[in-house]
Parts: sequence; structure tokens; C-alpha cells
Amino acid sequence: MQQTAPRKIVTASMIGNILEYYDFTLFGFLSPLLAPLFFPAFDPLTSLIAALATYGVGYFMRPLGAAFFGYVGDKYGRKRALSFSIILMSVPTVLIAFLPTYEQIGILAPIILILLRLLQGFCTGGEYNGAGIYVVENVNIKKAGFFGSLITISSAIGGLSANVVSSIVTLPLMPTWGWRLAFLVGGVIGGIGLYMRKKLPDNSLQEIRANNEVRPKVPLYQAITQHYRSMICTIGIAAFSGAMYNISFSYTSVFLSTHAEWHLSDSLFLMSLGTIVYILTVPCAGFLADRFGNKRVMLTGALATLICIYPLFLTLLSAKTLYQALVVQVCLALLAAWFQAPMNAYMAKLFPVKIRYSGLALSYNIGIALFGGTTPMICSILIRWTGQQIMPAFYIILISLIGIGAVLLSKPREALA
Repeated sequence: MQQTAPRKIVTASMIGNILEYYDFTLFGFLSPLLAPLFFPAFDPLTSLIAALATYGVGYFMRPLGAAFFGYVGDKYGRKRALSFSIILMSVPTVLIAFLPTYEQIGILAPIILILLRLLQGFCTGGEYNGAGIYVVENVNIKKAGFFGSLITISSAIGGLSANVVSSIVTLPLMPTWGWRLAFLVGGVIGGIGLYMRKKLPDNSLQEIRANNEVRPKVPLYQAITQHYRSMICTIGIAAFSGAMYNISFSYTSVFLSTHAEWHLSDSLFLMSLGTIVYILTVPCAGFLADRFGNKRVMLTGALATLICIYPLFLTLLSAKTLYQALVVQVCLALLAAWFQAPMNAYMAKLFPVKIRYSGLALSYNIGIALFGGTTPMICSILIRWTGQQIMPAFYIILISLIGIGAVLLSKPREALA
């Protein structure tokens, strides 16, 4: 099998993932602004919860998208699945940019918005895991932790890009319709990732054919019936990863602007700095995972989160200066990076190559849908029910225990083949 340069493989996979996650996470950053436009209510918190629910509903389409793109990826090649997902992702993003508000078309506005979020979620369901699989299958296995971590940071770079654009369009000097430009930009530039990926060979499919392996007619059925333990563990890993990522890089801005009464632009700027720290530290954690083992790095990261999350939220709640909040944001970024850096290399080893895309993508996105995308909404509801603003810390403690158990119970293979 002719090998493609790792730099070309990683770059093409990263660019597509960056654009895809820019499109998907943009709504989360702008939810405090979009809430009154599409979900007007007398109570601002009720309106915000409705907007966050719309953000979360996109995650519930991810398992369906994972099943579809997983099938395409296992049967017809990783590259075809990844190229198709980028094409479909651009459409709803552009449509959101031109969507009338509740005041203009009434109840149709939130209905259409929810449908577009569902389509975004469907496309994202096959993106992150597919890119991670493609990379770790085509690089030196001894460096899979490091190269797989670059796919992890590409999602964060996409989120950071959305964060920066959100900060700009929410500045006081911007027009009230400035948020539409943010969605329009994300949709227009989707072709860049498609162009990059079309130039890549589908080495994984070529390898399967070269080895004369019989590909199952329904890869997902084989994954569910023969590798259910790996799927359950992947769900747990994704649950903790998704909840921690959303707490660190989505809900923090909502928390500060809603409960600590910070200006939205300030909280988004703070989170941008935390995301930069995350992007810089994830490859370091990936390098350490190649040296000391993926499982060891992930377990210590989850344990550190379990211990540190409560005091961090106490500090965040009482933060009066940018410096105090920045320290918390940096710590959250480091904890997230610690666990998530080795995930792509680790999870790929839980499944054989013939069914890897289907089994990994579906189980990962089930965990993300149940515990990741719902995290901002659940945290807001917990605060509303209990009246205690510290409740998000207890939620993360619970999810940390799930993540630790999933890593301990999982049994990765020695090799990716």
C-alpha cells in the first residue's frame, strides 16, 4: 500500500474538522443573543434554556449521522464519508444566516431553526471520529497518540474560530443583524475542506482490499452483536469528554454572562484564551500518551477533574476580576486536554478495522448526545431547580466517575489492524 505523507493526511483531516466544528458550535456561543430572537419569553432564563435546548438537539442527531456515515466509511471508504459530511454541513449553516426571527414569521422561526440544527448534528455525527480514524490508521502507530491529538485540537480550533467571530459580532458597535454574518462565513468556506480531502487516497479501504478481508454487509450490526463491550465503554468515554468540553468551552461563557453578570463579549474573550491554552497543551498530552500509554494519561486526567472541578467552580462563581476567571478557565482547559488528547488513538484500538467507523462513531456520538450536548441545558436546569449556582460542578463529578469506569473496563487491541 502506497503511503501518503502524514503531514498531508493530518492537514486535510484537520481543515475539514475545523470548518465543520466552526459551523456546529457557533450557535452555542451566540445562544444568549439568539434566545430572545427565536425563543421570546417573559423570563430571560426560560428563553435561554430554550435556546440551549436547540443547541443540544443537534447532538441528538449525531448518532443517526454516525450510523449513516459509519456505514459509508466502512463500506466505501473513510474519505468518501468525510467529503460528503462537509458538503451537507454547509447548507444549514447558510440557511441559518438568512432565517427570519420569531417577530417576523412567528412560530415557524424556531421550528425551522431546530430542523436546521438537526441537519447540522446529522453531518457532525460522522466527522470527528471519521477524521480521527483516518489519521491514526495512516500514521506511525507509535505516534498515533500525538497525531490523533491534532484532530482533537482541530475541533477546538473550529470552536475558537466560532468564539472569535462571535465576540466580534456581539460588540456594541456591530449592527443587530451582525450575527448572520458569522453563519454566512461558516457556510461559504466549507468548500476549502472538501477540496483538501478530495486529493487524499483512501488508504484504509485499500488496505482492507489488499488483505482480501470480507467486509460485513452491515458493519454496525456486527459491532453491536460482537463488540458491545467496546461500544459501551466508548459511550462512557464520550460522555465524560463531551460534558467536560462543553463545560469548559461553551457553558463557561453562558455561566459568566448569566449568573456572574459578565458582559457576553468579555466572557467569550476569556473562553477564547482558555481554548488557546487547550490547543497548545493537547499535543503535549498526546506526546505523553505515546510515551506512557493512552490509558494511563486518560485515567489520570479524569481523576484530576474529579478532584479539582468543585473548587474551580467555587472560584469561578466568586471571580471579580479577569485574572481570577482566567486562572479557572486555564485549569479547565488543561483538565479537558489531559483526558481528550489520547482519545482518538485509544478508541480506534477498541474496534477492528472492518467495523471501526460504524462501531466507534455510533457509540461515541450516543455518549456525546446524552451527556455532551445536553450539558449546558442540564446545568442551567439544575441551577433553576435547586437555586444553587454550584450545581454544574456536581454534575461533572458524576460524569467523571462514568469516564473513569469506562476507561478501566475497556480492552484496547495491541494493533490497529
